Amino acid sequence: MRNHWNYSGFSRMEGIVRMEYIYESAQRSYEDFASGRVLYNAQGTTSFPVRLASEIAQRCFHILEEKGVQGPYTLYDPCCGGAYLLTVVGLLHGRRIRRVIGSDINAEVLGIAGKNLSLLREEGLEQRAEQLKELLALYHKPSHQDALESADRLRELIRMSRLEETVCFQADITQPQTEESLASCKGTQIVMTDLPYGDMVSWSGGSQAPVEDFFNGIHAILDPARSVVAVISDKGQKLKHDRFKRIQHLKIGKRQVAIFEPL
Repeated sequence: MRNHWNYSGFSRMEGIVRMEYIYESAQRSYEDFASGRVLYNAQGTTSFPVRLASEIAQRCFHILEEKGVQGPYTLYDPCCGGAYLLTVVGLLHGRRIRRVIGSDINAEVLGIAGKNLSLLREEGLEQRAEQLKELLALYHKPSHQDALESADRLRELIRMSRLEETVCFQADITQPQTEESLASCKGTQIVMTDLPYGDMVSWSGGSQAPVEDFFNGIHAILDPARSVVAVISDKGQKLKHDRFKRIQHLKIGKRQVAIFEPL
């Protein structure tokens, strides 16, 4: 493996290296972000490790800053499922994000995605808190009281947010995009997604080469000089494409993370 370039004591390698946390180096509790607590749980979709999500997002921020691209940024997940990943990043880093966009081929999960993205705005979180209060009054469960306390802490994060808009729509990123989809994603600077894999979530649609078509799809919406792409998958999928330069390739547990610059 050849050392490509360095920053903050970390070597970006052309081959896979074991994940090293730079920005989330200290262990802390992320229970406020647990799926089904305050964030809505979408049946048949997966959650995502919060610490890893935050680390990847901050690496993307740093790469854009190195390019001279300043935030707040537009963040897009084209395989968003219930938008758990987007919502977590939006809550943790709302001061650095202007727009959050989610799309998915599965229309059934987009209702939950919309509810989760609503939590990034004060009115959406207040509505969720009222639901939790009603559940607490009905069932007197400690879990509902805990969730209300989490909502209070999340409210403090939202008050520091610079988020202006959330967008959620149905689309198959492995197929040519409509003018409406392209318009919705205009100005995207960060694509961050957890590709379908495993028994719970798999690729759907008619693509015979979904990973390749995924890269083609996102390339069509990006300005190469002003964007970065972070892709997470299982280790069985080959994360490379001739229209993208891979600048980081990491592994953590059963996952791999690759960060790209479009060419």
